[in-house]
Amino acid sequence: MLVQLPLEPRSRTGDNAVYGSLNPRVMATNGPEASQQEKVRVLSVIGSLRFGGAEARVARFAQALRPYGIETEICALERTGPNLTLLENAGFRVHGTPYLARPFRSNTMMLLRTVDAIRRIVKAGRFDIVHTNLFWADVLGVAGARLGGCRRIIQSRVAMHSWAHGPTAFFHGLEQTTNALTNELIADCQASLKDAERYEALLPSKRTVIYSGVEIDQFPVAHPRLDGTLRLLTLGVLAPRKGQEFAIQAMEILKTKGVDAKLQLVGSGPDEAMLRQQVLTRGLGEIITFVGQVPDSKPFFADADMFIFPSRQEGGAIALQEAMASALPIVATDVGGVPEALVDGSGGRLVPPQDAAALARAISDLASDRARLQAMGQFNRRRAIELYSLDVSAGQLADWYKKPRATPKS
Repeated sequence: MLVQLPLEPRSRTGDNAVYGSLNPRVMATNGPEASQQEKVRVLSVIGSLRFGGAEARVARFAQALRPYGIETEICALERTGPNLTLLENAGFRVHGTPYLARPFRSNTMMLLRTVDAIRRIVKAGRFDIVHTNLFWADVLGVAGARLGGCRRIIQSRVAMHSWAHGPTAFFHGLEQTTNALTNELIADCQASLKDAERYEALLPSKRTVIYSGVEIDQFPVAHPRLDGTLRLLTLGVLAPRKGQEFAIQAMEILKTKGVDAKLQLVGSGPDEAMLRQQVLTRGLGEIITFVGQVPDSKPFFADADMFIFPSRQEGGAIALQEAMASALPIVATDVGGVPEALVDGSGGRLVPPQDAAALARAISDLASDRARLQAMGQFNRRRAIELYSLDVSAGQLADWYKKPRATPKS
């Protein structure tokens, strides 16, 4: 998932451009509002800046926190991904480390070098807060922050525990040690927080929930059609936890029932070859299209009649929030934070995970009375405005950052 930051230079001194913001409400940190507030320096640690919900959360918050006097720098364990250029063009400093992703994660020397790199970044930057995101960024970022002398360390929780890391004692030990060295925890939904509290030991006592947030006014309102081919959309990394194979199986059931529907799969990932083979084997090539990764998902939401979300697990689910902001009716699995967002019957349908037949029944039911679709979509947009405004979430996060909540750990 790419966070677009279309920017134009506002002024230039020598070789250093000062860039305006994507959102006119998000001004440079030297504006009048920010000048009256004490600055807080934050280092946000993330695995990479590729497409993904956690990556989108980091990039969006970095931009939206500027008016509140929050000076954010990014440390990407792997300094790569389409959001890298966009953040740098927006004036953010993005650090890298020696970290290499699979299959090299068992390289102890590489991990130690990564921790030391983060330590040096933290020590040189004199950050008030180090905020880590996802498992390896948590493990390595918290260790580097502690060694670098940062007195306030925050972890995020944006996924269910069973999908965060391998089930071995080694990973659980790393998790518990990391939790013991952390001051605070911020989850992206109530489900993520409750899941962490249920399955994790030694969590910091200071915890809260702050939704990821989307720039709702930038998502055009979709207008589901009353007739014609039903245009279905699903968006996300093509990976096991997203469950796209069940959407493919549901399309086969719908085709057998005579439901006139087509599905677009937006995204890329490790399951793509397997999913393409499923489509080929089932003879669904005429009704299922692989779009690949796109720089801007908004036109795909705007041109759809219904959003399908067949995940095996989810935390706060930014793609779901974006579909709601686009005023789409939704059929989604009842997992993680999804039922926090989607109201069954009002905004669409909730179905059991890993159940293609249930997914097909829900789609078929909504397709049988398409006059309901626009009303469901409008309900979802109103709910997105109520719950998922990026401005509101950024204000909550800035307030959390600015209040001295942490008791330094020795």
